[in-house]
Amino acid sequence: MSTIQLAQIKVDSKTSASQSELRIGQLRIPLPNRFPISPERNALKPAGVKEPLPGEVAVLARLAPPDTLKRILTQEEALKSTARFLSRETSPDSVRLLYLAFKGGAMVKETQDLKTILDLQYLAGLDIITVQHTVDMSPEDFDGQISFAERWMEERGVEKPLMPIIQATDNKEVGGELVKILAKHESAQIGIDLRGAFHYHALRVMEEFKKKNPEVWLHAFQVPPKIRLGRSPMPCSQGMILPMFSIDSFSRWIVPPPPTPLTKEVINVFDRKGWGALKKKDYEEIRGNSTSCNCAVCQGKDLEPFYEGKVLDVLAKAKVHDHLAQRNELESARASIKRGEFLSLLNSKQYPREFLQQIPREA
Repeated sequence: MSTIQLAQIKVDSKTSASQSELRIGQLRIPLPNRFPISPERNALKPAGVKEPLPGEVAVLARLAPPDTLKRILTQEEALKSTARFLSRETSPDSVRLLYLAFKGGAMVKETQDLKTILDLQYLAGLDIITVQHTVDMSPEDFDGQISFAERWMEERGVEKPLMPIIQATDNKEVGGELVKILAKHESAQIGIDLRGAFHYHALRVMEEFKKKNPEVWLHAFQVPPKIRLGRSPMPCSQGMILPMFSIDSFSRWIVPPPPTPLTKEVINVFDRKGWGALKKKDYEEIRGNSTSCNCAVCQGKDLEPFYEGKVLDVLAKAKVHDHLAQRNELESARASIKRGEFLSLLNSKQYPREFLQQIPREA
């Protein structure tokens, strides 16, 4: 599994969305798509779903606060046990990659620390090697980290794809420098960390990059359920509109436990009909008692069974439902892009239509 290629690329006529096929080894994966993270796979049992979560690429996502990162970087047993957990998390037929959600100022800055994280991925037998940019890291330092990772792979004889993951920034100048670095290294697969927010300018920078490099696979990490413009959250599902910014695939955010008690009323649930993320009260008011969903969680039933059980069970149902329902809806997105009608599809959905009215786009 040494190469990644985008093939059969078809660009939408009125947006920057593209429909393509991601080829990794013998796998043929339709894009745009959504790939699962670890907490979604862990949610299957409490959600009452027996089938594995669909997703050809498995994002092995881990929260990385300073103490956790320090243990991995300084204690050999912690490194080995983390590698063992990562190697066993998914079935061998998944394409696996590591994503660390750095928290509390944690970062991999020193060369020796980067080597340890690269060794961790090698020991775990992961299929794509990631090197992550962090908020406080300069573009020049990140350039050096990618170069180090390239040398590490050459010295170790590691013939696997290297995916640089950049931090979304609303500083256009920094974004431009990061994109130049990615172009310099001729990366065929690139990640952008949206950090649980909607970074409009960063997405536009990636959109322009993709126009010049249509064969590069762009994956967005840390995608929140809904869009927040300024201080105002919109119900519009963020993941479902990302293709218009040339994003090929995405995975949901990994978030720590909330500081306040979690209740069923505040859990966002994907609404297939309007492509929004709705809380319980809004869902009931707008959709009546219907989920309008036949996924393995909803099974075409009304809303009441969805909200039955403990609050963590409902959260698990929401995670699994969101993944299954959005994977299903992305099938219609791919078909519309192929016909050159993605903008029409977005305008036919209530919440993307409201989002488009807030964001003027060129024709």
